[in-house]
Amino acid sequence: MKKRLYRLAALLAAVILLAGCGASPVTTEEEMDVTGRYYLVGTTEKTAAVLNEVNYLRLKDDGEAIYQITYDQLEYKWKLEGEGKLILTMNGEKTVGTLANGVITIRLDNSERVFVKGKNAAQRYIDTHANTILVPPTDRPDGSTAADTKAPDTTEAPAPSTEETKAPDTTEAPASTAHSGPFDPDVRFTGTDQYGNEINENVFREHVLTMINFWEPWCGPCVGEMPELEQMYQNRGGELLILGVYWTEDGAAEVLSETGVTYPVILFDSAFERYQTGYVPTTIFVDPGGHVIGQPYVGAHSGADWNEIVTKMIGH
Repeated sequence: MKKRLYRLAALLAAVILLAGCGASPVTTEEEMDVTGRYYLVGTTEKTAAVLNEVNYLRLKDDGEAIYQITYDQLEYKWKLEGEGKLILTMNGEKTVGTLANGVITIRLDNSERVFVKGKNAAQRYIDTHANTILVPPTDRPDGSTAADTKAPDTTEAPAPSTEETKAPDTTEAPASTAHSGPFDPDVRFTGTDQYGNEINENVFREHVLTMINFWEPWCGPCVGEMPELEQMYQNRGGELLILGVYWTEDGAAEVLSETGVTYPVILFDSAFERYQTGYVPTTIFVDPGGHVIGQPYVGAHSGADWNEIVTKMIGH
């Protein structure tokens, strides 16, 4: 009986001690440790359309950091200073950002990027901030501001759809190939096509619709749809421009020769970075004013499907 009383007294004392000290709430792993994988959820310009598990910033517990973007992997050293000041260092050059509540904001690849720790949290962040500008304009040491890069006009863009083949809801199709209104394109780029011709964003002005198709020489579905894209390009008589964009030069010339495409094809320009999904093929559409229409199309499609999508956008 005495043993039971002693045990009860000991238990009661433990409860009183916890009550007096204040029991600490359960701490999540994210709160305990800043190391881990932070997924890219958007840039200065806008929130990502979908979560892309390929693009992330990983902070390792040994002080190393990995920045994985599309097919490139960059290695940094990282450390925290003060209250949430994140410093990445590569070859003696420092890049300073912030880290707070599982969110990293830092300037990489000439754009302020936002990363969120953990896939679930990153997806919630994207859902919450759909089609918004993530990083407000801020003064930089060089005197420029984040506002120097104009955000895409997303006021009429449809919400991300789970149906990859659904065409963007465009209520007003361009009426002619001549663009006489303000020209302030979302994408400003420069490239040289397979014929040695320099090409830039001014080509948007000259066509009712521009279809930018991102592909790779090693990608079977990419190469497979190119002959049908070429046929559509020929049939549309100049109102549709198809612009092929690739990353890997090895094998590209052979693919162009085998498929016989005549529409311009250029090497990837960093200006297209914010429209990447991490998968190929990916396709976006641009109107004569230089504005990206809707969301990216991920995956290859038949010629009939592409024609249907283009017809809805152009109006015939």
